Amino acid sequence: MNRFLKDNKWPLVIFLAAFLLRLIYLIQFRSNPSFEFPMVDELWHLNWAKEIFSGNFWGDKAYFRGPLYPYFLAVIYKIAGDSIFWTRFLQIIIGSFSAVMVFLMGKKLFSQTIGIIAGFAYAAYGTIIFYETMFLIPVLYIFLLLISFYYLICIEKQTRLKSWLLAGILLGLAAIARPNILLLTPLIMLWIYFGFRKLAGSKKTIIPLVYFLGILIPVLSVTVRNYSVTGQFILISSQGGVNLYIGNNPDTEGLTMLMPEVRLDESMSWSRFAGATREAAESETGTKLTAAEESSFWTKKALDFIISNPGKFISITFKKLIYFFVGFENSDNADIYFSRNYSSLFSVLFWQTPLYFPFGLIFPLAVLGLISQWNRRRELTLLFIMIVGYIPTVILFLVTARHRLPVLPFMLLFSAAGAYALFSISKNREWKKLIIYLVVFMIFLLFSNRTYFDIGFQNLSQIHFNQALTYERKNDLQSAKAEYIEALKSNPYSPTILNNLGYLYYRLKIYDSSLVYYRKAIQSDPDFSNAYNNAGLVLQAEGDFESAEKFFKKAINISPDLYTAHINLGNLYLTRNDLIKAELAFLQARETAPEKGRAYFRLGSLYSRQKEFAKAEEMFQAGADLEEMSAFDYVNWGNNYFGTQNPQRAIELYKKAIEIDSSFAQAYMNLAITFRRYSFPVDSAKVYLNELLRIKPGYRPAQEMLRQLGN
Repeated sequence: MNRFLKDNKWPLVIFLAAFLLRLIYLIQFRSNPSFEFPMVDELWHLNWAKEIFSGNFWGDKAYFRGPLYPYFLAVIYKIAGDSIFWTRFLQIIIGSFSAVMVFLMGKKLFSQTIGIIAGFAYAAYGTIIFYETMFLIPVLYIFLLLISFYYLICIEKQTRLKSWLLAGILLGLAAIARPNILLLTPLIMLWIYFGFRKLAGSKKTIIPLVYFLGILIPVLSVTVRNYSVTGQFILISSQGGVNLYIGNNPDTEGLTMLMPEVRLDESMSWSRFAGATREAAESETGTKLTAAEESSFWTKKALDFIISNPGKFISITFKKLIYFFVGFENSDNADIYFSRNYSSLFSVLFWQTPLYFPFGLIFPLAVLGLISQWNRRRELTLLFIMIVGYIPTVILFLVTARHRLPVLPFMLLFSAAGAYALFSISKNREWKKLIIYLVVFMIFLLFSNRTYFDIGFQNLSQIHFNQALTYERKNDLQSAKAEYIEALKSNPYSPTILNNLGYLYYRLKIYDSSLVYYRKAIQSDPDFSNAYNNAGLVLQAEGDFESAEKFFKKAINISPDLYTAHINLGNLYLTRNDLIKAELAFLQARETAPEKGRAYFRLGSLYSRQKEFAKAEEMFQAGADLEEMSAFDYVNWGNNYFGTQNPQRAIELYKKAIEIDSSFAQAYMNLAITFRRYSFPVDSAKVYLNELLRIKPGYRPAQEMLRQLGN
């Protein structure tokens, strides 16, 4: 045991340092309201992971993005007992091993000292810690890249084909986490080929081909799955085309998701984004598209833009290249700088004054490392391939902190070499060389620690908007309101923020204020169908059915596929007892979104009211097969069984409604009515009436029924 500890002292120390830093950050970060309520990509990955172990293991559509991370997340989420904290905890173990891999690579390629510096730098790198605790791809992807490249370094002189097959499999696994690493495959194969150029016979050609075969094993397993599910050839994922277009279109600026065809507002989730881009592509082509066809459509549009606008393409690409090397971390999923408010440790490890630490220091040191190691460039070719070769796979799309993250562990090796070179030169009193190094260092330090073009600014509006959404999910409406108001200070004409604030006032039943904000949203964007739809809900709640109908119809006129507007219009007609129009509205909603259950539930309620009980049962069952039912839906379904004189089934459904919403008065009342109507013991009804009065004291229907029952 002592021998093991002695031989592995530095890997163990680096692992423990990385783990403790991540654990402290994780514990502190729990104070962030969004910790238990992931958003955007995090939420998308978590929902996908939940689906995997809920009966939809393989899915029924082509993978929109690399599938490995969601399957990995599903496993650790299951191990963690569906705990957000413990799932994040398991992820930081992977990240801690990545720090060890950086040390091992540094020791192998440079020296133990440089490996130690690089390993600790990775362990304490703020941006890396931030992303390794999130439900995002980098934590697994970086780990696989490090293992893959370290293994390549270890076997570069071997001729055993099994070793090269395994090396390929490792990179293939990284590719099904994030496919853009495949763009480096030709460069790696050339490195392998020229590494064996003196080898006699055909083996120098066979080895890179075996490596390529290894890559294909994980990749083609995903391709086969995509084909078996969809009948389409999709190598790994279908998002490549739209991602390329987001980075290369008339509206792009290289930092955020912008495209003229789709409204990418503050609240756009990945699930909605995928549907919105599909609708835009189909609208432009005038035909239904498969996932592969949609990806090809966006790829063609991106290439058309590049060919037709070479000057703008070069300008945008140059800007993105600058963005890549600037110290400012461009956030895309959650604001990194704002997160300092929730962790004192993170505030020490990550800051932007007086320099953008740590990238603003790491990059200039990496330049020095590159200079100091230039005479060893042949030995370090694989590192150059990863760093230089990977940069185009980022700048062709968007430059964000998350997307440049995979380069950092490899850059840290050069940074460690640069720091060590400065120390050695100073120690050896090589003053002339030291001055040259310091001048170079200062040039790149100044370059990396200033802002250019559109970079270097926090999106305060988006920060507060995201906080508001989190508070809404926690049902803390007052805090949500305060955050929306803060968001408006930075972006007072955002129709999305105005609309959301209007809906929050609607939930608070402050209808006048709600309507004010909806009208402001419409004034800001006259084609914002959601604002018309939501304003209709307020007008309906105020009893102005005629105006509500006009607003719902206006929303539908702007966005015929706005499913909720059809539902709301149907509900309005149902309230007015106009059953024919209500049925037509619900049928239109079903046609608009046949994969959703809400229209079926509303049709079931309508048919039950018309005493078409069999038809109603068919609708309720069809809806239940599509999505989870609300307490309201269970009550309506129970009413249908009440009407068919099946009290036992009605009682079951009313009780399910209470399980979902223990404060839903109608479920308690319907239980009591059912017990009374079908001659159950009087005490059965009294139990639920008394429970209802405990929840809602003074609820008159319950008091009246208790009086009738002789209480």
